[in-house]
This record gives sequence, C-alpha cells and structure tokens, in this order.
Amino acid sequence: MDTGKQMKIFIVEDNNVFALALKADIKAAFIQKNVKIHTFQTGETCMDKFKELKPDVVILDYHLNSKFTDAADGIKVLDWIKNENKEAYVIMLTGDDNIDIALKSFKHGAADYIVKSDTKLRKIIFSLFNLMKIMEAKRDAKRYKNVLIATSLGIAVIIGVIIAFGFFSPSLLL
Repeated sequence: MDTGKQMKIFIVEDNNVFALALKADIKAAFIQKNVKIHTFQTGETCMDKFKELKPDVVILDYHLNSKFTDAADGIKVLDWIKNENKEAYVIMLTGDDNIDIALKSFKHGAADYIVKSDTKLRKIIFSLFNLMKIMEAKRDAKRYKNVLIATSLGIAVIIGVIIAFGFFSPSLLL
C-alpha cells in the first residue's frame, strides 16, 4: 500500500481493553503505513460514523450485545455495513469456535473470521496484511484498465483521423 493512501480501520468491540490493545498492535504492525484507526463499543455508534469516514476495513465483534444488551449483534451490524458499502472488508471476531457462526459470517459478507484465542492479535494482523494486498491489487487493476481504455481510445481516434483525411482507403484497413 502506498503511504499516500490512508487505510481507515474501524474496530467495533464492546471490550474496551481488548479494543485498545488491538489498536496499539495494529499501529505497531503498520508503522510504515498510513493507517487511521477508530474504535467503537457498539455497532450503532460505528454506523453513525460509517458513511462519513468510509472505512476500508471493519474489525467486528460477533457478540456486541454482551455488555450493552440492547445493542445490535455482529451479524446485524455486518448486514448494515454491507448494505452501506459492499466493498468494505469485515473481519468477524468471536470468542466462539463455532462453525455455524463462521458460515453465517461468511454468508453475510465477512472477509475473514477469527476466533479470539491466544494468537488472535497475530491472526488479525495477518488478515489485515492480506486485505491490504487485495486492495492494492484492485487499485492496480483499475489503474491498468484505465490505461488500456485510454490507449484504445487514442488508437481509435488516430484511425478515425486517418480515415477522415483519406490517407488510406477504408478497404485497406480491413
């Protein structure tokens, strides 16, 4: 990722201590990158800022209503995120090592699913590096596509000018 493009990350986690530790770990891992991290304790507060700040990646806790019982759960927030921006990447976090939760998360559009185990911070950083590579590849593909379109249009204009000025007979081009 070039340092000019800022990568915006939202951490949506009701455990404030874990959220701050994760934020510090991400900042340390991406010290050479232009990364901005925002933390939220509920999905509702995340969505209040989502449209304005347009995050690239959201790290989302599955059990957001464990501390705030009236808060939306992670799947509902995931649906809100994908409804707002299908291109945003979501890493779902949970303390449950449950295949049904993993499948549900992927079905609703999560890019990754990480169980909160002893290696969770390392897995999140690894996932973020992978997502960063995907975002770079998409930007490069878009840039190359635009170059190809511009080149094709330029060639078409040149051929049109040649034909218009009668340098060649159109039958010679076939």
